[in-house]
Amino acid sequence: MDFSFSSSLVSPQGGYDVFPSFRGPDVRQKFLSHLFNEFDRKGINTFRDSQIKKGRSLSPELKQAIRESRICLIILSKNYASSSWTLGELVEIMESWQASGKTVMTIFYDVEPSHVRKQTGEFGMEYRKTCETETEQQKQRWKQALTSVANILGEDSHKWDSEADMISKIAKDVSNELNFTSSRDFDHLVGIEAHLAEMASLLCLESDETRIVGIWGPLGIGKTTIARAIYNQISRNFQRCLFMDNVKRSYRSGGDSDTYTLKLRLQREFLSKILDHKDMVIHHLGTAQERLKHEKVLVVLDNVDKLEQLQALANGPPWFGKGSRIIVTTDNKHLLEAHKIKHIYEVKFPSKDEALKIFSQSAFTKSAPPEGYLNLAVEVTELASHLPLGLCVLGKALRGKSVSRWTVQLPRIKTSLNRDIEQVLMVGYNGLDDEDKAIFLHIACLFEGKRVDCVTQFLGNSGLDIEYGLSVLVGRALISILNDKLIIMHRLLRQMGREIVHKHSIHLSMRCRFLMGAYYMYHVLADNIGTGAVLVSLTNEKALSGVHDQQLVRFCRDMVDKGSKLAKLVWKGISNLVWFMFSLLSSAFLSIMSMPTAAFEHPFWKIKKRLSNLKPTSKEVNCSVEGCKEVGDISPDILLM
Repeated sequence: MDFSFSSSLVSPQGGYDVFPSFRGPDVRQKFLSHLFNEFDRKGINTFRDSQIKKGRSLSPELKQAIRESRICLIILSKNYASSSWTLGELVEIMESWQASGKTVMTIFYDVEPSHVRKQTGEFGMEYRKTCETETEQQKQRWKQALTSVANILGEDSHKWDSEADMISKIAKDVSNELNFTSSRDFDHLVGIEAHLAEMASLLCLESDETRIVGIWGPLGIGKTTIARAIYNQISRNFQRCLFMDNVKRSYRSGGDSDTYTLKLRLQREFLSKILDHKDMVIHHLGTAQERLKHEKVLVVLDNVDKLEQLQALANGPPWFGKGSRIIVTTDNKHLLEAHKIKHIYEVKFPSKDEALKIFSQSAFTKSAPPEGYLNLAVEVTELASHLPLGLCVLGKALRGKSVSRWTVQLPRIKTSLNRDIEQVLMVGYNGLDDEDKAIFLHIACLFEGKRVDCVTQFLGNSGLDIEYGLSVLVGRALISILNDKLIIMHRLLRQMGREIVHKHSIHLSMRCRFLMGAYYMYHVLADNIGTGAVLVSLTNEKALSGVHDQQLVRFCRDMVDKGSKLAKLVWKGISNLVWFMFSLLSSAFLSIMSMPTAAFEHPFWKIKKRLSNLKPTSKEVNCSVEGCKEVGDISPDILLM
């Protein structure tokens, strides 16, 4: 059953659940009595007009009953227009519908909807009799109300073989509508109005075309929340509605079945839910189109990650009736494009003020931090880099704790990724191919904020398809490329990538691409363990605990003698390892070295003879200098990144 759009979903205080509008003893004694019994059985409070005295005009009591009822149920029959009272009642209902968003549901009982819309047939004959003594103004009001109500799709008794089944369906629809979650449940969400406005523009509900709209953005950005909000706002405009959450999980739960069987199983689940038919059996993938091509449906397919899922559930607009809307949420833009979905809403990160408000709602259950917490709240908001998931999770973790406790926990937040955040973000990483994972980890550890050509140059001989891999990461919202040059990765994703590498470094027997920290670097390379390790990242002085200077010097010399394959050294925040770096320059494979400005103040750089071996014809050393203002003492053989 289709529901008219409601601009105000506030239920009246007191009043009735349902106000029925009908005409004739045949309707009251047969159909309506059974419907009322079903309503009573479901606990639906229905208005009865038996104690209201009818006259030429509607009584104040009747008008109040209409206003205070949550749903107006109009039962249109052949005799409905035979009474000026009933037509006046209809005008009151439709004016309330237009003015305040009153929910109106219709039943066409033994009458054609077109006869009501055009006032023809037996219905039209009764209508013209009623109009004989009325003014033109009154007749125009009645005609307009009849045309409007006839355009609200509802149950048609001609399409039912069993009246009992139709009554059961109507009672269920009414019950569901009364249980409908108001869109006000989402009113507290920061920025939701702007999201809904963008979605309304893309959905274009005034059009009769069938349209598929994608919602795309990184994990944790709020795609599902936006989809739920718009679903709750517009679902009453459609005959059938379904919010199918976590499609990815439903598809994978099929086990090791072949692709066709998985698609068939997924479509069966989909049709069972939208058609309300348990244990439904389907034998081919064309069943969805056969059953839904004449239905105006609203479907949300949440968290889609494979093209096969869309092929099984929404292979194209022809599958659904006119005016249908299909909403797909995903973190994979390429998937939407592959399915030829033209209308895509990219969810952007909230602004600084919006992010602080989101965090405050989670941490303090109010829109702004209380006194004494502002600076800490701003710092945590920046640590979450405005990702709504991170803001909410960190806010809940800090809720109810003192300022001193916040201060103690901040260092841990800076260095360790919250487990709840990690579980969500890891879904995106785990969905990558091994080659794309490798590129992701390289960026997380070494190339965030660097130019694309830097990645291409460094990984050019790695066997990885860098251009394609970067496009995959962009399409999965794991990175963005600013002005087609600079690679940007969200701080939480970068932190996750580095923790993945760190965990791999702990297992020294593994073949590692990265060695995070001097301790693991020393033991892995000095003992010739994990010969696949090619990248080293020394990020701070504290990382050197447990490794003595003499060990490092000996390690450097041994590594050179053994023909180390060390390819890149990130030397950051470390000021006393000049001799360490000095030895590494003899490595035959070292091509990129990143170091702080302070390193260049050491007399080491004045030793020209040592650097003379670094010829562009034999090897290039790319040196990234942080905060360096004067590089005059650096050999011209070193290329600055």
